[in-house]
This record gives sequence, structure tokens and C-alpha cells, in this order.
Amino acid sequence: MEAHGHVILSACPGSGKTTSIVQKLLAVSNYCESRYGKHTGFACLSFTNKACDELKEKYREQHDERLSFPNVVSTIDSFIMQTVVSPFWYLCEGCKMKPIVVNEGEVLNRVYFNNVFQNGVWNTFLSPALKPYKDLFFSKDPHKVTREKNGYNWNHNPVTEERDTAYCEEVFKYRLSKGFITSSDALWIACDILNNHPKVARAIVKRYPYIIVDEAQDNSELHFVFFGFLKDAGLENLEYVGDVCQSIYGFRDARPELLQGLMKEKEWTVLPLTECRRSNQRIIDFYSKLKPKGLPTIRSHGVVDQGIPIMVYRYDSGNVRDIIQDFYQVCDKERLNSKIVLARGTDKCKQLAGVKDLNFRYWKSEMPYILIDAVFAYSAGEMDLAFRKIRLILAELFGGDSPDSQRDYVHKIESDIDINAKIFRFLQQIPSFSLSFNSWSDQTAQLMQKYWTLNEKPVFEAYSRKKGYVMREMAEAPLEQYHRSNDRNSDYHNSVDTIHAVKGATLDAVLLFLSKDSRGQSISLNDFLQGKNAIMTESQRLIYVACSRARQFLAIAVPDTIRDEEIHAALAGIKVEIRDVGLQRVLAFE
Repeated sequence: MEAHGHVILSACPGSGKTTSIVQKLLAVSNYCESRYGKHTGFACLSFTNKACDELKEKYREQHDERLSFPNVVSTIDSFIMQTVVSPFWYLCEGCKMKPIVVNEGEVLNRVYFNNVFQNGVWNTFLSPALKPYKDLFFSKDPHKVTREKNGYNWNHNPVTEERDTAYCEEVFKYRLSKGFITSSDALWIACDILNNHPKVARAIVKRYPYIIVDEAQDNSELHFVFFGFLKDAGLENLEYVGDVCQSIYGFRDARPELLQGLMKEKEWTVLPLTECRRSNQRIIDFYSKLKPKGLPTIRSHGVVDQGIPIMVYRYDSGNVRDIIQDFYQVCDKERLNSKIVLARGTDKCKQLAGVKDLNFRYWKSEMPYILIDAVFAYSAGEMDLAFRKIRLILAELFGGDSPDSQRDYVHKIESDIDINAKIFRFLQQIPSFSLSFNSWSDQTAQLMQKYWTLNEKPVFEAYSRKKGYVMREMAEAPLEQYHRSNDRNSDYHNSVDTIHAVKGATLDAVLLFLSKDSRGQSISLNDFLQGKNAIMTESQRLIYVACSRARQFLAIAVPDTIRDEEIHAALAGIKVEIRDVGLQRVLAFE
């Protein structure tokens, strides 16, 4: 609470990290006012709106007042856009016009095409700057190009070939010049501005002399570079708060080893929080098997163990719902009110919800898919994401044919209170996914025409042919069978959430579904068998985060092909109860 300067708070799961931050913020606010002046305040930054909302709500509860100017709690992305990119974009040489953030690949890819009116018709051509790389353009999606501290990445992998690098450079330069950027681009632009114009960094430091970065283990290399520029510009108080064992954003280029490296430098004061006020010791011992050597032991503090066994369920293609029901029955019996079922990634969640084909695409246009994503974002409480997706659709409907005019339209409406209120009501009226593809397309198009006063209905054109499908029959198939349902009473409702969705949450009970092995994006019992490395793998960290949400009851589900001896070998030293609930066939090893 009394630490100032350059501090790293290494906080284990359930240690009271958020409560500690919030308790300190009031003191920090007074510290800034007395030391730096009334015009100054703190910036407390995290990665998600959900985390920021929790910080704000806890601040109100603990201090009986709301956070207000000159202090700010914000996502890192918003802070970077509002303090650097939006006001100073013109200081970045590559930016030719005020940019908007677009992370949707299909929308972003359209920026690279020009519409040309020839012989009485509109034709679409690839931008001349990209024509020399036409083969690469269609084999390596341009929206997956990111610029890093040194060089470029494509799909999160370093680009080393000379021609590939030249292609990535043209892609990056072109979208900056057109004013369409990704969140990753915005971070690079901010770093470029601070590097070439230190006065901007000094101005930010004068305004925010105290910066706290929550979930710092999820910082990318460029994030550390960004805060490094502020530190070099005179930022006297920079605090990183996090846990290297809980970094689960590798797809966002998180680099937990960089935070781990800073912890060894003398100029940083490292303060550990190792008492877990969330979980009983048996659950802590379970997920601690994944920790690397050398990190402090986590001890349960003040948690009464109800003695519910750690369970291992075995699942096949037909008993997932039986397992979930059994898990819920245990929760009801033990009076555990908050519970959740987890899996890695949306694809696994869709599979467990009964989705038949994860890659099936019914429509040619991207608009219906953006609408579906917006509905799921709205249902999950991710309002900023849901609203941003609807604005992209409105820009396509009302913003003209060119990317430039659509970008300008988004700028025009993003702060319009009336439009945002209308978007909110529109999201509530999008038809149920229990409808057939044909009916949903027709009803959604009718809704859009009437609600947004369009001259004609939007056309959601379906593919006429798809290998392995009769598209006339697919027109009558329920949309939810291929996209999950937004109706809680549906058999296809997403009763399983991603691990990322519960980052930072505390729950009475957790059921985690694991895969057969850890190939690709899967997580499995094999992740418990890996040796103790200095840095945990992403898969190990995902299991660690999922299991450490639970207070009293932890259960995992593994494929029915996993034998008892394999389970006990992976979880050596941990007492578990193995359950076979509703398996559809006799297990081969019985």
C-alpha cells in the first residue's frame, strides 16, 4: 500500500489483487494531487472492459464515491487511442488521415481493393501497391499482418523471407494510409509517436504521473516498449500488477517472460502476494502442479474446505449433457450457487454445444456473420464490441461504397447518443437463432429495412453449392446447429464458456473439459506431464487459470479413451474421484 516508484506486484490467484489495487487508488489520488498538482491523476489500466468495470464498481463500494476526473480507469487499448493515437495520429509518418480501429478480417481485407467505374459497370481491382504481391495477398490474409518492435509478424509468427517482409510492409503502409488500423497497429503507432516525439510522452507523464497496469503478464513486447517510453520521459510511478502463471493471451502476443525478466532487474521493487483467499488447499495443490520451479508456494488463507472430492468425468459424443447435469446436481447438493463449465476456445465450446460443422458457411456476404457475432458479444456483456460491429454494418449500409467514406461515417456516429441508443434496441430485436437459415435471413433483412428505414431489404446471398451439402436442404436447417443458440432454453445454447471469459472471476465450482491431447489449440492431461520449465506453456497457463477460479468444487472432463492409470499418472499426488456418467458404450479398457 505504501510502495511508490517502479513496482511489480506478483499476485497469485485469489490473493485479493483487485481489492488491493482499489484500496490503494484513493491514496494514490491524494498522492498525485499533493505531489504533482490538482490537474494530475492516476491511470489504472487493464485489458478488458469487464476488468475495468469491476475496478470501478469496487472503488465505489470501498470508498463510497465514484472515480472521477482527473483520474481514469481504462483499457490499455482505449488509453492508447485517446491519449496518443486520436490526438496525435498526424505525427506518425505513415498515417495520412484520422484512423478507426477495425479488427474484423473480412472487413479489413476489403480496404485493399479499389472500385473503378468502367464501361458502365463498377469493377473491383486490387490496389496497385499490392499487385506485385498478388500471390502472397491471396495466400496470406493481409489482416493477419502485424508490425512488431523489430520487423513483421504474420499470424503471430515472425516473417523472415525478404519478399514476405516487403509484402507485409506494403500491407501495413497501405492500411495506415487509408485510415483503417487494427488494435495492434494502434499500439505500434503510439510507440512510433512517443519515440519520435518525446514531448508527447512528457505531456502524458505530466497529466498521469502515476500509472498502474493490471494483468501486466498479458503485455506484449510493444506494450512494454510503450510504458518504457513513458518511464524514460520521467514517469516516476509505474506499477505492474500480475501473475506470470496466468498469461493466456498468446494470440494477442502476450510476453509473460518479459515481465519475469523485469522482476530480476534492480530498479524494480518486487512484492509477492502468495496467500489465496479464494480456493481450498486441495484445489490449490491441483493447479500448482502446473507451476514452474522457483515460484513461491501458494497457501490457502481463511477458506473452510467443504471436503467435496476433485472429480474426473469421462465423456464421449453422447454424454456431455449428462456430465454437466451431474456437475450441477453436486453443486445443488453442496449449495454452491456460482458455477461454470469451461473449455478452451469458442470452437471447443461450439462442439460441446452440439454444433455440427465449425467451418460451414451458408452466406457469401460477411454481414450476417458480423450480426451473429454482435449478438453473442451483446449476450456476453461485451457492449463495446457489439456496438462496434453494428457500426461497421451501418457504415456499409449508409457510408457509401468506398472504404474512405465508410471510415468517415463510423467517426461521425461512434459518439452519437441517439444512434447508440438505437443500436442497443436493435441488438435486442435480432431474431432467434432457432430459425432456419432461410427464415432468419428473411426476418433479419425485414427487421433491418424497417428499423433502419432502408429503401430495400439487404440481401443475404447464400452459396448455391457447398461440397458435402445440399444447399436447398440447408436453407431449412436451424441456424443454431451451426452457430450455437442465443436462447437459453435451446438444446444448442452455449452452456460452456471459454477460459478467457472467466479471467479474474471467482466461482464456487468449475468443470473444465479437456481434449485427448494438446496438439494445436487443445489442452489435455498431457499438460500435467510436462517437465517443470522456467516458463509455463500457454496450455498449462490456461488450465491453471481455469482451475484457480474454483472455491470449493473442481471437476475436469476427459475423453472416454483416457484410462484410470493415465489419469492417476498425470495427477500424481492428487486425490481424485473418477466418474463415468451416461457413457454411450462400454469402455474398451473395462
